[in-house]
Amino acid sequence: MSASELPADPYSVSGSERRSSETEDALYEDDLETAEERIERENAPAAVDYYAVLNVERTASEEEIKNAFRRLALVFHPDKIHLQEDKVAAESKFGKIQKAHDILSNPAKRHIYDTYGAEAAETSWEVGARGQSREDIRAEYERQSRLHQEMAAETLAKSKGEIHLSLDASQIFDPDVRRSRHRRRLPLGRFEPEVETSRGFADLLHWPEVTQALVKHSWETQLTQQTGLVVQGDVMARNGIGVGNVTGLLRHVVSPMMWGEVSGTVGQAPSAQAKIVKNFSPNSFATLTATGTTLSAPPTLIASLGRKISSTLTGYLTYQTGEWQLGPWGADQDFYHRSACSLGLMRRMDRSTWNTDLQVGLATSHLSFTYFRTLPRSIRGRVSVVLSTTMGVQCSIAGDKKVNKYTRVGLGVECASLGGVTLRMKLARLGQRFVIPIMLTPQVNLRLAVWATVVPICSSFLLDRFYLGPRRKRRLADKLSQVRAANAELFSQRRKEAEDAVRIMKDSVLRKLEIEEAKNGLIIVEALYGKLPPSDLSPIQALSMQGIRSMFEHLGTSTDSLLETPTQPEYIDVTVAVQSLVYSSQLHVSGGHSKANVIGFYDPCWGEAKRLRVTYKYQGKLHQVEVDDHAAVAAPLRAHIVSDNADTRTA
Repeated sequence: MSASELPADPYSVSGSERRSSETEDALYEDDLETAEERIERENAPAAVDYYAVLNVERTASEEEIKNAFRRLALVFHPDKIHLQEDKVAAESKFGKIQKAHDILSNPAKRHIYDTYGAEAAETSWEVGARGQSREDIRAEYERQSRLHQEMAAETLAKSKGEIHLSLDASQIFDPDVRRSRHRRRLPLGRFEPEVETSRGFADLLHWPEVTQALVKHSWETQLTQQTGLVVQGDVMARNGIGVGNVTGLLRHVVSPMMWGEVSGTVGQAPSAQAKIVKNFSPNSFATLTATGTTLSAPPTLIASLGRKISSTLTGYLTYQTGEWQLGPWGADQDFYHRSACSLGLMRRMDRSTWNTDLQVGLATSHLSFTYFRTLPRSIRGRVSVVLSTTMGVQCSIAGDKKVNKYTRVGLGVECASLGGVTLRMKLARLGQRFVIPIMLTPQVNLRLAVWATVVPICSSFLLDRFYLGPRRKRRLADKLSQVRAANAELFSQRRKEAEDAVRIMKDSVLRKLEIEEAKNGLIIVEALYGKLPPSDLSPIQALSMQGIRSMFEHLGTSTDSLLETPTQPEYIDVTVAVQSLVYSSQLHVSGGHSKANVIGFYDPCWGEAKRLRVTYKYQGKLHQVEVDDHAAVAAPLRAHIVSDNADTRTA
């Protein structure tokens, strides 16, 4: 772990903390985004999952791929089909099986398929320039793909902006401030007497006063693979006085264990800075930062040592020299920043992070604690407490939420003994951040702090409950309708392919059923796939072996057995397809992909979350298992046995 990985304040304006906030955005996706991305992914009709076609895991060996191909070839090879109608369907299905085998059994093509998808794996590598080898053509393809990805990333993230607008609304919420600002100045520097009367609603008509405006913009580019350049400009105006600076930063990676950066600022606050980070091992690091604002004194130094104490806990020790002198160098300077030493602990878990820091210095000392947690529905919360010898007690609570893939909004309340109560609003979108701190009162007012916390939370909940939530559902429903309308012909084609596959495998499945029946082995009684209804085992428990065999014959010859509503498919019966995957009383349905690509399956409810429920008999006992769409299934297992009260075992 490096120093840049220390926990960050979501509302901070520093670059390192901004990068940390963006990392958190990438880690925790919103439910809406997940659903929309799933719909977009399924909206690509050309996508084929060859692992699902062969029913093997993504880690399958060449021998496992070869055996899966042989088993499917015994069923779908056209030479083994006698009916002309089935022969045409078998040729189409066997072509897909053969293509899956050709790609996955070839290490080079399999690597390209795993990295770039089916379209890249099916690309003919002989279309390159004459004289180029296959490796050269593949390298060129990878280079073009990287270039495309870099251009997309540059469009989204290379340019970043930040706007802070500080407002003072204390005259609205604090009667003392309001009265003092309404008092009229009299001659000889006197003021008219204070009046206790309130102006009622007119007090709310005053616009908050703008006390500070800050605008930042940065641009980043890679000069080489190891070196990057960042140029940043910032302008700040406070009380009618403006300050502008331009900073250039050059970052270079010396090795995987060490990197450094140098930066310089020109403008009204010129400075220069150098930083080096060294990782001694995966569990320890050190950083050294030197900052100079004048040539008349030595630069201030900040040295940090950190070590990973456990898999989640990191400790660090930091020493700041402050302003100092080296012999005559710096003797004529007035020192404002004094030396300090701090000790900190940071613990980072899957969904939460806490950080505590104790600093002892000649000028100021403080003790701080920060807790950061990611909540459901992509909501992030933060609570911090700081005890300082100079600033007193500072408490803050903040939260933000991702409203779509690229936008996050947040609210926070800060209460300080020397800073009053401040409401902070934030909007972040595609690297652009807008932060508006509003001072509600310059004095500590706990009642106002509570109201400033409760009112935004309740307002946000009501807004999401009655407007954003229904709007999100409507948008997803519209997206689903568009996908289904645009691909209606494709849906029909894939359904027909699944029905043809079930009809072709009927004879082999019936033979397999007889073998399993003879040895009291694994018999699939019912398998349902899609948006499943509640489980009802009563009719299944009443089925005799003759009834199961008749059901298999019916499923193999009639497409009317697919279970669906007249207007909207919800789930389908895949009993025959699942029984075809039983070998030697063992069932294995591979995971890591949607089961809609397994032979005999199709997607009955695109864009919806799907599950597979398998009810089977083994050694005369009824079993049932239910899994998510991308989860693997292995049977028989003792945990799948259904008790007398027909409980369902879910994996």
